[in-house]
Amino acid sequence: KRLSRLVRSMLDISRLQDQGRIPDEQKVRFDLAECAGRVLISFEQKINEKHLSVEAEFPEHPLYTEGSEDHITQVIYNLLDNAVKFSPEGGTLGLSIQEAGTKAYVSVSNQGQTIPPEELPLVFDRFHKMDKSRSQNRDSWGLGLYIVKTIIGFHGENISVTSRDNKTTFTFTMPLVN
Repeated sequence: KRLSRLVRSMLDISRLQDQGRIPDEQKVRFDLAECAGRVLISFEQKINEKHLSVEAEFPEHPLYTEGSEDHITQVIYNLLDNAVKFSPEGGTLGLSIQEAGTKAYVSVSNQGQTIPPEELPLVFDRFHKMDKSRSQNRDSWGLGLYIVKTIIGFHGENISVTSRDNKTTFTFTMPLVN
């Protein structure tokens, strides 16, 4: 199963790199908040198992963007998966979407050990694992954040990370459309 997941991840990366951008035929208009909410709900069991509190902040109205809904779902999934994985038992997980001008800002955060400042520039590198002790996690290859950055970049958008005071937050942008 692990090898199969690795091969699928590598094939996804290769396809994206061959295309260089998200093809227009894969772009659709979709509600970003609804997409994020669906992904969050899919983590219910893992969240309950770790007794995590969830702070979700979404606009009360639809927030439409244009892009590959499947790929953005994968981005949110990968970010939430990491946030759950690296949250301490009983910690807090955050998912928020904010509007500013022509952009939506999607943030995924978790409490827990912060990423050392010297590691922050490396977190999106292929095969990079932030904490060598985490390399014991056999389910991870260090590709999730690389895939996230690749997908967001091919949408022409940005992703950033902050990590201080026992809180790590990943934030990416998407364009707002009517």
